[in-house]
Amino acid sequence: MLTIGEILIKVRTEKKLTLEEIEKQLRIRKKFLIALEENNWDKLPSLPYIKGFLRNYSAFLGLKPEEMVAVFRRQYAQHERTKLLPEGVTNPLNEPALRLTPQAAVIVVTVFCILTFFGYLFFQYRSYTSPPNLNVSAPAEGAILQGEKITVSGITDRDAVISVNNQKIALSQNGEFATDLTLAPGVNTITIDSVSKYGKKKTVTRTIQIQSSQ
Repeated sequence: MLTIGEILIKVRTEKKLTLEEIEKQLRIRKKFLIALEENNWDKLPSLPYIKGFLRNYSAFLGLKPEEMVAVFRRQYAQHERTKLLPEGVTNPLNEPALRLTPQAAVIVVTVFCILTFFGYLFFQYRSYTSPPNLNVSAPAEGAILQGEKITVSGITDRDAVISVNNQKIALSQNGEFATDLTLAPGVNTITIDSVSKYGKKKTVTRTIQIQSSQ
């Protein structure tokens, strides 16, 4: 059901009348006409004045004044009851603080896409400028080992090229590697190199001592 204000605006617009024209004809100040159209009763004088303004304005537009006043009484009574109720009754206390409107959803999706794009660029940049990860699990630095044969193992980026003492070795699908070396008794240095697909290299060295088994 249309409110008083909506009815007045609809008919006035259909008749192509301006508020200035109506103000001159009815000698009702423009701000009061606007208050009627906005159902803003608090900006109008006392209740008798409101009814008088409404009757004159309705008659001028060709509406039935008494019917408009009757609609106004119902609307005004509802307005007064709302003013007397606590805010928690008229405005639900559990109303969400944020409402996801279609415009807000578009903004959220757009921002997410932008952040994802720049995150991807940053990741690609880091991949291009940073050396690969390389973790050598065996042997430990400074280890003293028995026997001339040892195992060198660890993990690196799966798309890197790994070499141990300048000998390339194979990687598993998840980047793990392992190879056996035969070393002479005494102090030995093992060099493990990992080179990324962008040519960045990371090197880990292990200095160990081999004790003769004899």
